[in-house]
Amino acid sequence: MSLKVYQSDVLDRYETFLRAWRAQAQVHPGERVASRLAFEECTLENFGFRIPYHAPPAFEASDTPVVCLRVPTGGGKTLIGGHAIARVKRSLAPVEHSLTLWLVPTDAIRSQTLRALRTPGALLHDELRTLFGDVAVLDIDEALSVSPAVLDSHDTIIVTTMQAFKQAETDRLAVYRANGALMEHFRGIDGSGWSLAEALALRRPFIVVDEAHNQGSALAFDTLARLAPCAVLELTATPDRMHQPSNVLVSISASTLQSEDMIKLPVDMAVHPDWRIALREAIAKLDALQSAADAERSATGETLRPIMLLQAERQQKDNPDAMTIDRVRAALIEQFDVPAAQIARSATGIDELSDADPATLRFVITADKLREGWDWPAAYVLMSFRGSSTQMALEQILGRVLRMPQVTRKQQEALNCAYAFAVSNNLAEVAATLRDGLVQAGFERQDAKDLVRGTALSNGNDDLLRAQASVSVPLPAQDGCLVLPDFSQLPEATRKRIETKLELSPETGSLTLRGEWSAKEQKALKEAFREPAAVAALEQAFTHLQSPVAAPPKTPSELGQTFELPLLAWSQGDLLCDLGNAPALEGTLTLADVDFALDNAAFPRELETLQRARLRLGDAEKLKLDPLEQLDVQLGLFGVRDTASLEDLQWTLEQRLAAPDLDPEDLAAWLSGVLRHLLEVRGFSCSELVYQRVKLSDVLAQRIGHARRHGQHQRFLDLLGDEGRMSADARLQCVFKSGRYAWDWQYNGFVTLPKHFFPQIGNLQSQGEEFECADFIANRLDGVRDWVRNIERKPGAFSLPTSHQRFYPDFLVRMTDGRMLVVEYKGAHLYDNPEQVEKRRIGQLWERRAGERFRFVMPKRKNWGMIRAALGA
Repeated sequence: MSLKVYQSDVLDRYETFLRAWRAQAQVHPGERVASRLAFEECTLENFGFRIPYHAPPAFEASDTPVVCLRVPTGGGKTLIGGHAIARVKRSLAPVEHSLTLWLVPTDAIRSQTLRALRTPGALLHDELRTLFGDVAVLDIDEALSVSPAVLDSHDTIIVTTMQAFKQAETDRLAVYRANGALMEHFRGIDGSGWSLAEALALRRPFIVVDEAHNQGSALAFDTLARLAPCAVLELTATPDRMHQPSNVLVSISASTLQSEDMIKLPVDMAVHPDWRIALREAIAKLDALQSAADAERSATGETLRPIMLLQAERQQKDNPDAMTIDRVRAALIEQFDVPAAQIARSATGIDELSDADPATLRFVITADKLREGWDWPAAYVLMSFRGSSTQMALEQILGRVLRMPQVTRKQQEALNCAYAFAVSNNLAEVAATLRDGLVQAGFERQDAKDLVRGTALSNGNDDLLRAQASVSVPLPAQDGCLVLPDFSQLPEATRKRIETKLELSPETGSLTLRGEWSAKEQKALKEAFREPAAVAALEQAFTHLQSPVAAPPKTPSELGQTFELPLLAWSQGDLLCDLGNAPALEGTLTLADVDFALDNAAFPRELETLQRARLRLGDAEKLKLDPLEQLDVQLGLFGVRDTASLEDLQWTLEQRLAAPDLDPEDLAAWLSGVLRHLLEVRGFSCSELVYQRVKLSDVLAQRIGHARRHGQHQRFLDLLGDEGRMSADARLQCVFKSGRYAWDWQYNGFVTLPKHFFPQIGNLQSQGEEFECADFIANRLDGVRDWVRNIERKPGAFSLPTSHQRFYPDFLVRMTDGRMLVVEYKGAHLYDNPEQVEKRRIGQLWERRAGERFRFVMPKRKNWGMIRAALGA
């Protein structure tokens, strides 16, 4: 699979949520709390605090899990959505062939999605065929006549717009009308006049809502509820925060995309009031980028032709000199000698992009936004003729210059950034608009302020763009659960004014304020919280917002410096690799030593559920079932055949449990023993086992996983016994530098933590023992040159292997005398458990192999003296 690390992590977290939902539904039958408890459990793990779950009213009774994956522009939402189908099928829906309804906001995006799903060679098409084999991809017209045989024999995806289903008066839409072509779907069920919507509801589809921010409304969720989905997944860059708040399960930051080479950042911006000078500089930048691209091709072989997007002005009656699309084109040709073949226009009534030659195209001119679905990662430069006197709309096309060509960081540093030029005499205003554009592209406001850097071409001086244009404050928490503001009691006019001046981000645990706030608006926001701590934080925020703040000094990363630490390596001859990837740790798992007998505690019989599944659907729907049981029963009607084959079941289990360290013949023999024991000793029927195949697979995966971990643990201990093969030196290092630091959220406390290597401090709460450790390092430890808040499970982070997983020490410290200190903080309640003892042992091993300049320390419960002692202070 071609998933990036963060994309796999997003999908793993989504699958963890689905499994948590099933587990909670089993523990709390009939209570309709599984979605809330599973969401709070998973957000605690993902973000460090529980976030309240907002059940759409239409789904409260069914307790259908509805969550959102927040992925900014350029993050691969569509690919993640395709893989999410496989995760739902594996962990939630016990059917042989899945049914997915993929809803998009516009016909243009519908056509683009269908193309990606149907075109051989397209990434999404090929990935899904690898996951499922044959996949049926239908548009809504094809779905109106689909036969049961197609749904019974294929994983099926129906792609359409929300508007095809979204209508208060349902009889006006084809999907709700009686459809004789679909009668075969309802064989054996009383009734007449069945529709496509009812045929879909029979099979409890998985619903993917793409670009969910364009779909959300009470009517939209009522529409989805009519289809009785097994789960709803929202994919968006900008989730709803205020009206029907999205349940954001995972949020991807700009830094994560940048560290995985998905996008170009930061955005270098320049402005000038004379459009001729601004355009001249933009063209000069494009030429310089082409020179850099030529050097890149010589070094790496990658061919790249950077292009410029130009945003023209609209025709204006009171401004006959407006730089319209045609005037911009004429200026390029007549004043800057650009060949006409290098220019394409895209606007209402004009679409020259379709016939443009990629080998010659260099300039694309538009008015407000480009044709939907147009995607050209080679776009590097954005030039806007919108002056400060008119409403600027840079954000509508800004996302087009952010995608990284070939998803590969370039050796030429200039090719790793995006560029924006604007006609204006107000640098700060243009910077604010660009930041708004980044927020609209899905980046957090507190991130966006650091992602735009600019110059006024008229004087060449850097503006104080890094001054405090916005302030983020931590949201209050009670018993580990965030407390969100309640705006329901505010007058509508006040609420609307406030909404334009704040960004609420539960997954980062923060509220970002910007602009000018009147005393009345400040009072209204404070009343929405009420908690004294939150009110005090808001008062500090308003004070900071109103006070001019000088730009902070540049950090070491911004000055082009690096921060290196040696990794723990294993060597054999000329081979040198990270210890965690040592060939000696690889091995084949022998299943002959793994018990195949599943007793009743490990795999109980559920005869009643199976009997209900065998009922005709018309009767089954009348039964009072818990949400989980209803899901299993209804899906089971389409997943259990009277001719269920033991061979088919074993083949399915082999496919689900296959792994590189398992010999296929060994796995087949072991599974044969498992099934024989269940059939002959436990008395299961083949139909029972087929019906419970998802649960059976999970139980067997856990048993195999336990045996695998035991074997890895033993091999790791054996490896540690040969310390002479291990090293930690400059041959294999973790290197931190600009553009290579990923986080999920930024520290937003009011206590200043100086000397951080990067301008941002990632994944650090503004209170708690880890914060106190950071405060000690930044403000009280003598001799610190700089330090890094290390982020676990992020590409490029520093880590050390253990016998079961990698661990990521909390803080990395570089002293002025050149010594390096690795700090892994642990509270007293965890300090002596076996996992932490092993971490200390590995850290001490790394210290010995790295040499005299390197130290590892695990301070216990605010004992900061241990840090000083590790340095010999």
